[in-house]
Amino acid sequence: MPQLRRALLLMLPLVFLAGCGCRRHASGEQGVTPPKALPVRLTHVLCYHHLTTTPKSVYDVKPADFEAQLQTLKSGGYQTITCKQLADYLANTQDIPEKSVIISFDDGRASVLSVAKPLLDKFGFQAVLFVNPGSVGAKNYLSWDDLKALAQAGYEIDSHTQSHLNLTRKPKNLTMVQFQEKVRAEIEDSYAAIEEHLGQAPVALAYPFGNYDLFVMRATKEAGYRLGLSIDPGAIDNRSDPWALPRKMIVDGTSANTFARNLETEPLHLTGVRPGLGVRINSRAYTFTAGLADADAAESLEVEGGRGAKLKVDATTRQLTLTSRLNRGANLIRLHSPGPPRREAAWIVVCDVAE
Repeated sequence: MPQLRRALLLMLPLVFLAGCGCRRHASGEQGVTPPKALPVRLTHVLCYHHLTTTPKSVYDVKPADFEAQLQTLKSGGYQTITCKQLADYLANTQDIPEKSVIISFDDGRASVLSVAKPLLDKFGFQAVLFVNPGSVGAKNYLSWDDLKALAQAGYEIDSHTQSHLNLTRKPKNLTMVQFQEKVRAEIEDSYAAIEEHLGQAPVALAYPFGNYDLFVMRATKEAGYRLGLSIDPGAIDNRSDPWALPRKMIVDGTSANTFARNLETEPLHLTGVRPGLGVRINSRAYTFTAGLADADAAESLEVEGGRGAKLKVDATTRQLTLTSRLNRGANLIRLHSPGPPRREAAWIVVCDVAE
């Protein structure tokens, strides 16, 4: 990415609306009738890495387990969609199937072509690949020719940054401005490389390690992506924030019951959140407030994240107050209700206080 363009982007006003579990929809121009709202659809995004019969990491999934999970999706009537389809739906311009799922693979491992694709073909499914251009063509990784072939087969090729940089962990030897420039380069250079080699720009960015903050979300939008995906647990509907979409990590040993239960999860809707999504915290003490839009979750809501997380919910106003003591770096905060229906909301809070 040319340095001039990057410098110009850094000068853009940092205006970005973000919420946790809710979105702000801009009204139409005066005198223009806004488009009719699309039906409410639930989408689940599944995150895989590598398929192998001999797992060496929790991120390695056995092909037999993967096949069984695909059978569960097929039997449940699910259809695979792409991030472009999801982006169009969230923009209220195109509907998606009632039972939609995105099967995604991070890192661009060679097993996607040799192992995953034949199984996906068997069930009539396709996948979205989040690749690091810096690893393309390396040993045990897909080549650009492999990615071209997959794209021609209907797979969507999206970005996982240029080199899998942790986008929220600043090295001690860099100032915050220097680190943010590096973050922006990782996001932009990956976009440019995929567009150059495949002739089609990526639609979405999957944040490495699932970590993001407000700057990362802004830089993703400004680089031209339409979506940003985490590995926060949860489901997506038309009120989800397009720059912090949840993705469920599927790991070695994920049981059939757990896999099926994930598909039953619905979003937990929050309003008036403070602090906003992506705001970095300069204190160990974290207090979060919001309104609970889902009355069916008020009495059974539970919280996890940080240390000693506590939750209070006013039964009358459904206003919630969450307190926790953060660890240094990225903290996953999770609110969930066992239901029915089972509801979940999760987000990352980055704490900048040193140990």
